[in-house]
Amino acid sequence: MNELSRSEKSALLHFTTYPDKSDTELSSLLGVPNSTLASVKARLKQMGYLREYFIPNFPKLGFELLATVYSDFNPSITAEERVANTRRSVEIYPEVILSVGESHRGFSISIAENITRIMRISSERLKTLSDLDLLELELPQEVYFPFEMSSVYRFFNLAPLLYNRLLRTDASMMEGTGISHKDIYAKDKMMEPGAKRSMMRPSDVDLTAKQLDVLYHTLKHPDMSSSRLSAMTGHSRHTISRTQERLLEDGLITQLRVPDLSKLDSVILTLYHVRLDPKNPFAQNPLPPIELLQDESVFFVARPLEIIMLAIYDNYMHHNHNKGLFNQFLKTNDLMKSIPTIRNHSLGEAIWIKRFETHELIKRTFDLRTC
Repeated sequence: MNELSRSEKSALLHFTTYPDKSDTELSSLLGVPNSTLASVKARLKQMGYLREYFIPNFPKLGFELLATVYSDFNPSITAEERVANTRRSVEIYPEVILSVGESHRGFSISIAENITRIMRISSERLKTLSDLDLLELELPQEVYFPFEMSSVYRFFNLAPLLYNRLLRTDASMMEGTGISHKDIYAKDKMMEPGAKRSMMRPSDVDLTAKQLDVLYHTLKHPDMSSSRLSAMTGHSRHTISRTQERLLEDGLITQLRVPDLSKLDSVILTLYHVRLDPKNPFAQNPLPPIELLQDESVFFVARPLEIIMLAIYDNYMHHNHNKGLFNQFLKTNDLMKSIPTIRNHSLGEAIWIKRFETHELIKRTFDLRTC
């Protein structure tokens, strides 16, 4: 982030900490004119430091579970060749909303309406990978997190990471930012089941066909203005704006602002998979201890007997220190059933096959006749 000015770094931290605030509200927090913030935002996007998405609150839309998969691949096949093959045959499933890989490893996150659907995809994926001779000896490791018995504590909210990084490199800049510690470390709200979640299905969602169409296009084109969406869909600007406001107010979608991970002076993406001791299951507290949910954690999901976490580090010394804290906490508190699986990916070599692509899943699930 050395190429960014102090004002750009401060704006980036505000954008990631408060994705639900308007630019007018953020310019007030930063104490700069709207026009200045708009220029800074445009530069951050142009340089790849800021990407904006809308993420559905899948539990409230009737989806049952989140699934993660990590795999080892045949190293004799190049990453580019493997990605070209799997993009057409594996990542084509709309349930796969995020997928990243490198020369010999891969990781993905999927969302499914029910366990039957995700297991069918799993079987088809396994057969496809086998037919293409892409698998190593060990089969892909799949971990399921039903929303009703799991908590998604962090879903690519990079505010703690940025805060920690800026605090270490330019502590004086952090004084008087107007950002509270509570806001930096708040639990993500984008995948929280609603009060009426039990036994809910997509068919129970109270949205009209027009509202679902606006939802689809909002997810597909998160940067597009209401006037451009109106021209594309044929819905009035008032209808689009009103529907988007309702989706946000009802918690059916959440805005997410994510810097490009490769731009953050980080080199390592680490996957942690912990199988917990049944005698001492994971407590569903408001937030896990800082030894587990670290500032560097960008994704953290847990159920009573299992944890999956992704974290990014700027060097191996930093990685080893935090990995030690993580393992020591688990061991000291008798939480481990077995030694955690810890896998490193090179951010410099990582290929992002899918990044928060959720619109096709909404289209398929709600049988939308749109394009």
